[in-house]
Amino acid sequence: MFKLDFITGKSLTKTFFWAQGFLNQIKMRRHLIFAIFILTVITNAFGQDYSLYSNDTILIKSKYLEKNITLNLHLPETHPFSADSTTYPITIIFDSQHERTYPRIISSFDLLTSETQIPESIIIGMPFNIETRRYLTSSQKNKNDKYSGIEKTELFLFSELIPRLQKEFKANDFITVIGHSRTAFLVNYLTFKQSNKIDIAIALSGFYNKPLLVSVFQEYISNNTNFPNKFRYYFTAGNTQEEEGYLKECKSVFNYISSNNTASNFKGLFYQNDNANHMTNYWVSIPTVLIDAYADYNAILNNWFYGKLEKEIGNPIHEFETDLVDAGKKLGFNFNPNLTHIFSLASSFGYCKKDLESAINFIMFGKRYYPDYLDFDLELIQYYKLLNKPEIAKQYESQYVLKVKSRKDISENEKMELLKNIQN
Repeated sequence: MFKLDFITGKSLTKTFFWAQGFLNQIKMRRHLIFAIFILTVITNAFGQDYSLYSNDTILIKSKYLEKNITLNLHLPETHPFSADSTTYPITIIFDSQHERTYPRIISSFDLLTSETQIPESIIIGMPFNIETRRYLTSSQKNKNDKYSGIEKTELFLFSELIPRLQKEFKANDFITVIGHSRTAFLVNYLTFKQSNKIDIAIALSGFYNKPLLVSVFQEYISNNTNFPNKFRYYFTAGNTQEEEGYLKECKSVFNYISSNNTASNFKGLFYQNDNANHMTNYWVSIPTVLIDAYADYNAILNNWFYGKLEKEIGNPIHEFETDLVDAGKKLGFNFNPNLTHIFSLASSFGYCKKDLESAINFIMFGKRYYPDYLDFDLELIQYYKLLNKPEIAKQYESQYVLKVKSRKDISENEKMELLKNIQN
């Protein structure tokens, strides 16, 4: 299991100024790609630990796969401190057996989450070994079997894995699937078979084969009844020699999407990554796709920094909550606020606008979602001291101490370090 490294309350009061500076740079996308490159180098050098996600595993005794399967499990930073009503979308990444590529992908999620480009999600990495990869993505049916290999994978995902995540890990029903090469074909197949249960499908260097030929896929995505909910389909390919076959089929699908009437809820986007070889196209595609998929989410804080904070807003919390709801409607699920949202806006009102009441309201809004997140209490202590209300500050000090002492996931020495935040 993972441990969370807490930022001190003192450093969090500076979050606004850091976030504002970063947003000034975010217009230059090359900074983002460079940052992802640096982060992945650090990940490889110092082990597969992530800033905002755990690095766990989950074991499932699968009836449909007829074996025990261990999957990667990455829970978001706020998960252990979240309210019972707070739920998270699910992202399933196929081919997590790649020891170098997969950490780069999770590092991309880690960085983009920290910069409010994408919301937190529960990430699952599903491995495929040499023996099972072809079978579990094919229509091959073994002797005496009721289901083919790809049907077994489908049943495992939607009858075993996803229900367990929803039951035990506060997952909601917003589902993203990501695959590469043969597992990109699996993504295409799941788009064809489970379009009412999937929300974002990402097929990287994928292909279309029996029972899902290009013509069959094109016909399917044109039927409104197949897409009762908003559905985003992303597919990419490189233009190197080893990508020629994938690129040809992807362009055929892209040309169809561009020139024909697809289902009203279906949105398909294709990217060509020049000079990317087959494996490179797997991990290099993901940041661009995620940034586009969650553009409405990222726009929330950007709009506040470059417009709303310059105006007088009667009820800032209501305004921010409305932004979350409106962005969620565009994608199809209810967004949780990011910690950077909360701390940046609280700092903006508290330390720049000298509006401590609004700053407190933003922290309290965050506590609705993550009531046990310790740094919220540290911030409230500071704000109430500035308001000359030491008795309320003392109440939050007591709450903070109790929360630290009751934690079972950290050592006594770590608890002592956290308690020093009160003394400081």
